Amino acid sequence: MKTIQSSLVGNRNIHASDPHVQLFQVREVLNQHRDTLINRLLSDLPTYVDYKFKARPSTSELLHIKEKLLDVTKTNVDLDKFQSVVRQVKKKGTTRLTNEIFFSEIDELIRWQIREPRLQLFS
Repeated sequence: MKTIQSSLVGNRNIHASDPHVQLFQVREVLNQHRDTLINRLLSDLPTYVDYKFKARPSTSELLHIKEKLLDVTKTNVDLDKFQSVVRQVKKKGTTRLTNEIFFSEIDELIRWQIREPRLQLFS
């Protein structure tokens, strides 16, 4: 049995001995952790964007960012991006999740929304 410690969702045990089932269980824990982090972030998104990116998006931009973040919570984490965590789970009995890798994914999505070119129509 393996354990993944998460400050956001608590300790989760990986019971499966089959490697494919283990990956499925690891993905579920990563999904829960990421979704909890995003939901907490959404409670004060303007402050986070201002702090992290030194930007003050408009209300419509914030709504767009929120929609994109919520879309992320409807998908599974990409295990390729979380290979370091997967390797740790395979090697160790207990793995502690940190938020860094999750914030990398979240910040990239927000950065893309802030820097997205705006089309302006002139008549």
